[in-house]
Amino acid sequence: MVAPMHGSRSGSTVRVSTGLVAAAALVSLTGCGDDASEKAWGALSTCLAGPAASAPVAERVPKIRAVMLGNPPSTSKDAWPKRCAPYADDLYASLDDSGKPAILKRKLHDRFGCTAQKGSCALTSDASFVSVTTELWEAAAGAEVKPLPATGVTAPTPAPPPPIDAKSWKSFTDKPLRVSGPVLTSDGRALVVLKTAEGRVKPIGCEFAAGFGKVRCVTSNDKVPELPPQSVEVVNDAKGLYAAGLTDTGLVAYNLETGETSAVKGRSGHLIRDGVAVEKPSTQDITGGPPDPNAKPDPKAKKGKAKPAKAAKPAKGKSPMLQKPAGAAATDEGFLAVELTNGKASKGVKLPVASPVGEPVVVSNQILSLTPVEGGVALDIEALSHGRLKSGGSVKGAFAGPFHTCQKGDFYGVATYAGHAGQGSAKATGGDGKTALTFLAFQGGSWSKPAEATLPFERTGESDLVCSAGSASVAWFKGDKAQATVGRIDCKADGCKSNEVNLPSFDSTYLWAVAPLGEKVFVLYRSSLGDTRVRIAPLADLPNAKDSVLFDVGDFGGPSTGDLSVLATDQAALLLFRGDKPVALRLGADGAVSVVAS
Repeated sequence: MVAPMHGSRSGSTVRVSTGLVAAAALVSLTGCGDDASEKAWGALSTCLAGPAASAPVAERVPKIRAVMLGNPPSTSKDAWPKRCAPYADDLYASLDDSGKPAILKRKLHDRFGCTAQKGSCALTSDASFVSVTTELWEAAAGAEVKPLPATGVTAPTPAPPPPIDAKSWKSFTDKPLRVSGPVLTSDGRALVVLKTAEGRVKPIGCEFAAGFGKVRCVTSNDKVPELPPQSVEVVNDAKGLYAAGLTDTGLVAYNLETGETSAVKGRSGHLIRDGVAVEKPSTQDITGGPPDPNAKPDPKAKKGKAKPAKAAKPAKGKSPMLQKPAGAAATDEGFLAVELTNGKASKGVKLPVASPVGEPVVVSNQILSLTPVEGGVALDIEALSHGRLKSGGSVKGAFAGPFHTCQKGDFYGVATYAGHAGQGSAKATGGDGKTALTFLAFQGGSWSKPAEATLPFERTGESDLVCSAGSASVAWFKGDKAQATVGRIDCKADGCKSNEVNLPSFDSTYLWAVAPLGEKVFVLYRSSLGDTRVRIAPLADLPNAKDSVLFDVGDFGGPSTGDLSVLATDQAALLLFRGDKPVALRLGADGAVSVVAS
């Protein structure tokens, strides 16, 4: 059938076949659909991956990951990848419901929630986003939709490569070893001792120079014997590298470079060979195990069958049922204060403390202990000099929790504060929802009056006490993925000041550490993408400070870390990761991070 059409040319009549019209219309519609899909896919892929949109998957994946790290999750609709949603809407609308294009259309629905309703697509950056985009590119290839060059589409900004990756993650030891320490010396060095987990070991000592920019490790001198590793600990000493270990004569300190021995005293984690130490009286066998089956018999012992020891007679006037059974632990005999000079220990002096709360602590030659009194707890101070104790008096205050100490030159800071919510049996000690902090300063042979402050009990974590010239500080962090609060308490002899700031939209899923660093505060954390970041600035500037990515997760070239120990000073922080091989990072006050290796 032929239908007449009136054209405008000379008023003539033009006849066109309806079959040709239908075919032309079909070709036109199909061509427009393909063009629309390819145009929309070009815009979406460029918005998501920038110049890497057309790159092979091996090249595209790290590029998209870099974009993710440079554009952390945000609630703003203009943030990446949310701003790419209109292009996903256009692509979804341009695709047929059948045939190969349906492959890509279903993927858009499954991954981004796209429907026929305009504005339904929702793009969110999370830990799965790389795999989601990889599926999207594969679906586009399966649908045979090729991207057209995009115009007017803003490409995302990638983050620079993290300063630390698996290749640069180098240990300061070449063997898998466990760490005792770190401890901070009075001259600003950090000391650790390395040891095996089993058998017997000749320890390795390492010292990080003041400022933590360099590390030096030494193996044990030939004079140092092999020691049981569970007894080996670092000794805090300003004159050398010492490790303590258990021998037949008790705990002995060894100079790892010379092999010379000296007395060592104190409690676990706080061993010294020079100064004043507090310890429990040694009344029992500290080797804590059965006799050595390979031990040779005493040649002076008489031959014959050993006779059992006679049972001790009960004390007069007491029933045998009230006597200690054989092998029972000795009664609590309190604490002894000991002076050590040039590696030699004086005779212990018993402290006049009947039942202290927690363990005493030593600052210079001052011994501090908490004792219960009516209505609370009192701080008792004793000074030990030349074998004699001199009372420094008793101070009342809101003392609760263990002691925290720090030193900068001749200034010493002491504070008590307890744990936070979620830490075992920790309780709010400063009133409803608060943890009490009580501070004293010691300088020039005299103590300041106690100053009080509080931390939120529901905090996520806090730092240890960090000293600078004439002051001591504590930083704390409270928050979740939605928002966070960071606080800082600065104490001097005349009192404490507390300040805090809110960090809106702070994307943190795990707190590594928070601490004061000079006039600044740093927060080291893991984001929801799995990477580790640091934010460092004066507290007031922290909300607007930029985060720096330190390292990524293992799937994207990051290291395997292990647990973290932190030593902070007013100059730098030492971040010691206890993986199979310990790795040390230095964080400077300028925010620069570097691996410290020997």
